[in-house]
Amino acid sequence: MSLHTRPLPMSPETVEALTGLGRAIRDARLARKLRHEDLASRAGISVATLKRLERGDPTLAIGRFLEVLTALSPSLLADLVGTVRADPTGDALRRKAMGERSRREDF
Repeated sequence: MSLHTRPLPMSPETVEALTGLGRAIRDARLARKLRHEDLASRAGISVATLKRLERGDPTLAIGRFLEVLTALSPSLLADLVGTVRADPTGDALRRKAMGERSRREDF
């Protein structure tokens, strides 16, 4: 690995998530009976990049990961975006902040 691609330290949770996502992509590819070459071609990436993604390589750009999801099924990408957008914790924090502002602005 060159100096330019050395991964930054990552939390165990991130490493586990990358590994899990790679396995899930591999499983989705196999369920569709796609060879590495087939999915890589659909996603516009090399077979080597797809194999790295399936291993959970943390140095890959997120765009490659998203292209593979799109190539497997556009709904996978939409589901991921929807999950992040739903963000119940963020919504609760926004509601709390709005409530605090409202109380301060009451005279």
